[in-house]
Amino acid sequence: MVEQTLDVTRLDGFVRYTRGLVLSRLGLVACFVGLLAIYTPLSMTLFGGVELVLYAALLGATELAVRHSDPVAAFRRLRWRSIALVFLLSINACWLAVQIRQFGPPIVRVEAALLVICVLLFAALRVHTNRVSYVTAIGPPVVTLIWFALDRPTRLADNHYAIAMTLFVAAVLSATWRQQKTDRALARTLRDLARKNVALTQAIEEAQAASRAKSELLAVASHEIRTPLNAVMGFAHALRRETLLTPTQAELAQGVLDGGGQLTRLLDTVLDLTRLEAGKAQLRPAAVDLRHLARTVVRVWSAHAEAVGVVLSFEDADPALSFGLLADEAKLEQTLVNLVSNALKATPSGGRVAVRLAGVARDQALAALVEVRDTGSRVPPDDRARMFEAFEQTERGRRLGGGGLGLAICAANLALMGGEIGVDDAPTGDTGGRGAVFWFAFEAPILAAPAVAVTVVAEPRVAGPIRVLAAEDNPANRRVLAALLAASPVELVFAEDGARALDAWRAQAFDLVLMDVNMPVLNGLAALAEIRRAEPAGTRIPVWMLTANVFDDDVARYRRAGADGVLRKPIDTVALFSLLAAVAEARAEAEAGMTVEVAP
Repeated sequence: MVEQTLDVTRLDGFVRYTRGLVLSRLGLVACFVGLLAIYTPLSMTLFGGVELVLYAALLGATELAVRHSDPVAAFRRLRWRSIALVFLLSINACWLAVQIRQFGPPIVRVEAALLVICVLLFAALRVHTNRVSYVTAIGPPVVTLIWFALDRPTRLADNHYAIAMTLFVAAVLSATWRQQKTDRALARTLRDLARKNVALTQAIEEAQAASRAKSELLAVASHEIRTPLNAVMGFAHALRRETLLTPTQAELAQGVLDGGGQLTRLLDTVLDLTRLEAGKAQLRPAAVDLRHLARTVVRVWSAHAEAVGVVLSFEDADPALSFGLLADEAKLEQTLVNLVSNALKATPSGGRVAVRLAGVARDQALAALVEVRDTGSRVPPDDRARMFEAFEQTERGRRLGGGGLGLAICAANLALMGGEIGVDDAPTGDTGGRGAVFWFAFEAPILAAPAVAVTVVAEPRVAGPIRVLAAEDNPANRRVLAALLAASPVELVFAEDGARALDAWRAQAFDLVLMDVNMPVLNGLAALAEIRRAEPAGTRIPVWMLTANVFDDDVARYRRAGADGVLRKPIDTVALFSLLAAVAEARAEAEAGMTVEVAP
């Protein structure tokens, strides 16, 4: 049974099967030859010796096949050689049985018949890859048994031995012929399975290569986008601190920060798509003011709406209701931005798009409803479910030129939040029967008003003077840091690569090192490793990576290398000043004789 599970359509399987067959029968044949040597003349013993030689030849054929350079040609040759050798084995054994039958008394004739029956069973039950193999193997014993049965002086009608032998041979051939058909079908199935397995392996390798390429592309895109975005938002933060700005200028600076923050969250969401595709996406609940979020999205997109001739407005259906929630702000914002962007694309010049916010308080939770109404084309009922499936294109989607992913991502976001998303016709009274209403609804815990009332978190104050070494090769990023820390009691020393950062660290004492990762001469990780190796025992300077490479795997790698924490680009000024304040506090406590650890 084990032998027949081998794939005999391949060289390795056929070799293993043939070798197992030969080795399992050599012992039996050797014992049989010994009996012949004891009880029969030398001529019959020689036939047994020939049998041993043929089995040895079959074993040698497998060895030649294994050593052949071309597996396909080796398999073909081994198959035909095995057919020929098995045919010779069968003929030799049958001829030996004939000699035994003619040698002794009637009882010996029974032994001769038993020998031929054994040959028949061996030949018929052997795994055959084609009909030629089967016929050549069973031919000699079948003919021999029939001849044994008919070689009697009695009439055929009275020859019960002949009738019984014929029925036996017929039964063996009938059963084994079906088995051979099954063996050949199994061989074909194994061959097809092997081919499909190879194709599947290739497909998996290609998919893994594509996944690696996508990850590398996302990593590069993340770094290349975050670097200039860091400069935009850093300078906007520095500009907002200016006291001489007019109200309009201050509002414009805040608009840049709002747009940059939205772009940063969108970038984080794009990078999270790999987790979404793998089913590993997770919610990141935090305090969020849904009303403020909706107003911010409308304000950011108002300039684009005005440019395309569309009026974009915000409608607050429940002004007295607080929308302070514990929810995933990035996913809510991404969903709303997708719907607003699609609505602006679908609405012709002179049309209107309205974002409407409504909600119902239920105990400690709020059921929120967000609608985006446009005056573009309607969505046929048959297309409404397909719009939210990945890569599905409806007529409205084709006109907008979308890729079929935006609404699918929105649906995935709402599914994670346990909410719903859909599309209906616009109310007749509002749009005259034109347009569509895309909506999403979800339920989230309500937070107390103070938790979300402050939309701009104050940056912590740095209490005392500290010295900071910043390893940064990008000039714009160095200017951003200098502008952000200009009004703080921070002595900032810059190094343009990892090697210069090491030189500066060895030459002077610092309270904190901000280390970029991708730098010339010596990268940030190598510089960090050298700092950890060379710093005196019992001391540890806080080293935080300040980088645009912020995949989870990257952050884990920085931690393993000895980083105390990671600051992402674009710089979160609240996180930066929180770190600086903690370092200043740690220095003050150390000077007072106490040890304070700077928590990540």
